[in-house]
Amino acid sequence: MKLRFAIAQVIFLTLFAAADAPQLSATEAENHAATIDRLYRVDCGHSLANDESVWTPGENKGKSIEFSSTCYLIQHGNEYLMWDTGVPETAIGDPKGWSTLPSLIVYHLDKTISSQLAQIGLKPSDIDYVLVSHTHGDHIGNVGLFPDATVVMQQAEYEWINSPPPSDPNLNTLVQLARKLLGHPRRLELITGDVDLFRDGSVRLLSTPGHTPGSQSLMVHLANTGYVILSGDVAHLEDNFERDIVPALNVDKPESIFSMDRIKEIMREFNAQLFINHDKHQADGLKLLPDYWD
Repeated sequence: MKLRFAIAQVIFLTLFAAADAPQLSATEAENHAATIDRLYRVDCGHSLANDESVWTPGENKGKSIEFSSTCYLIQHGNEYLMWDTGVPETAIGDPKGWSTLPSLIVYHLDKTISSQLAQIGLKPSDIDYVLVSHTHGDHIGNVGLFPDATVVMQQAEYEWINSPPPSDPNLNTLVQLARKLLGHPRRLELITGDVDLFRDGSVRLLSTPGHTPGSQSLMVHLANTGYVILSGDVAHLEDNFERDIVPALNVDKPESIFSMDRIKEIMREFNAQLFINHDKHQADGLKLLPDYWD
């Protein structure tokens, strides 16, 4: 059943403090054997950046790079969850594209979330939860499509975009855009640290700050596939993840490295796969809705 909240009411949950991470264990998982039913990859756009070195400091100066923008649909019993919402649907088919930082990167959208949901008989109103990895515009561009859903994000992220603007002009641009795109969700659930969303081990939000102050990743448990971690932007590229390379736009380099190393430990502990949101090479080899993992 969808959580019911009063209009504009905000709920704060603290189940696991980020400072105590990593506290997840495979033994704990064995005691919570529940699984989600299906995991779908949703095409949420693609982009071209004109300087890869922003994401790989000290390397690839002036080299262009393509990124994927990926969202995921999760079926948990009779409930549906969206992990991120991608590039705004208003960008569909626009040859000029859409951008968070026009001088650096341009996003294009070939398919809307709405049209992809329709492929499996769903409408935006069928979505019960929108889980936000972080508030950059290419991740929250369509939060407004789901006015009846419970929006779940880290309290630190919400406070960051609603605090005095950062001094860095690029970060300031991103924060201002985030406030506009997020708007004022009617059902907003702010969390701190790691949260087992359904208290059954099937959907776990993992605190992975560094890219932004309240960045998070998501681990889901499937009966046949096992554990899958959806990266958010804990890393943009597989090579970055393997070598602990931190993009220049991340707000905190030590936290970024800690979060990547934390995800590596959780992957070892749970024998989990990692799906990296913006790694186009990896994404091109993954299933796409209407196909799914179970």
